[in-house]
Amino acid sequence: MNFEGKKEEAVNIMIGWLSHENELGKAPAKIEVAGEFDYDDNHYFILKFKEGIFSKWEVAVCGFDENGEECGHTFSEFEPYAPKTAQEKCISMIEYLKEYWKGRFYAELERRGVTEEEYENMTEEEWQAKGQEADEREQQAGGKRHGFILLEKPEFDFEQLISELKTKWDIEVGDYELEDGSLVFECDDNLLSVALMEAPIPDGEAEYFAEANYMWPEAVETTKKHQAHLVVLTLNRNGNSFEAAAIFSMLVSSCLNQKSVLGIYTSGTVFQPKFYDEVANLMKKGDVPVPIWVYVGLGRTEEGNAGYTYGMDAFGKMEMEILDSSHTLEEIQSFLYYVAEYVIKENMIFRDGETISFTSEEKLKITKSAGVRLEGETLKIWF
Repeated sequence: MNFEGKKEEAVNIMIGWLSHENELGKAPAKIEVAGEFDYDDNHYFILKFKEGIFSKWEVAVCGFDENGEECGHTFSEFEPYAPKTAQEKCISMIEYLKEYWKGRFYAELERRGVTEEEYENMTEEEWQAKGQEADEREQQAGGKRHGFILLEKPEFDFEQLISELKTKWDIEVGDYELEDGSLVFECDDNLLSVALMEAPIPDGEAEYFAEANYMWPEAVETTKKHQAHLVVLTLNRNGNSFEAAAIFSMLVSSCLNQKSVLGIYTSGTVFQPKFYDEVANLMKKGDVPVPIWVYVGLGRTEEGNAGYTYGMDAFGKMEMEILDSSHTLEEIQSFLYYVAEYVIKENMIFRDGETISFTSEEKLKITKSAGVRLEGETLKIWF
């Protein structure tokens, strides 16, 4: 096939890719085809682009199959363009994309409970039925969220909460039940409730988990002051764990602007109200507030540094651990937050023995085994 007429199409496809909010977020200031080559039965265009008028050239790739259709290999790692290494870099990105889509395919097989051999012998109807079964399982497992707001005194203004929901999140609380210190209402497909308990959380549970918050030195001391608490619950009727978490955080953040509030006990620790509110507000920009949805614990082993997640199970995902790492604790924390966001947003499922990569050169092995710092099995990422 003659691909000469595909140059302009490759440029337009790349502009669309770069304009996505998760990439450059806008059309490049300048873009042009810098070369082309054949690889693995596909035809590829090397593109170079400038983010701004005075920016340096960066390299990208866009490929077409033998029928002239875009083959899913449109990508850039925003690295500098160099004529001598551009094709080599494009091939490296292509191989990365192939591994990525292969991983997504195997993850979907596991999600649907299907082996590769079974998939090869399945009809389209059988494959779709397995997908529906997986969706139903996830709906039954997910969609629920709960936590506790610690109060210095057994008092809370529910009318102020209703006002805050409207002011902060544009959530209009219409029909609701408010009696005996309990507010219950619906928002779209979600059932929400906030109940006042005029006693501390028993058995020192909140104080115990407050010790885990290494980012708030006064967490334990502050938690000990609580004499009452709110039980906050959200239920998404569609079993959507992401939506349940989002509406839960909106509800919690709307409770925080009251004098008696000391902290928020959820996701395996006790959060400082100011921190929780600031992170929750990231949702207004379309970001995922991972630090209040997933706790990242840090520590050391005999061979190096370590980290783990707590809260991935609420999204139907396995918790993750990093062991014996040469990276700093700060690097481990940032990496686990990044992977957690990726898994939640992309609905990823990792398998034992596969690798994870976020650049074309990086390949980190994943293994599944009994947890070291957590009960049950966890995924070990060798970072």
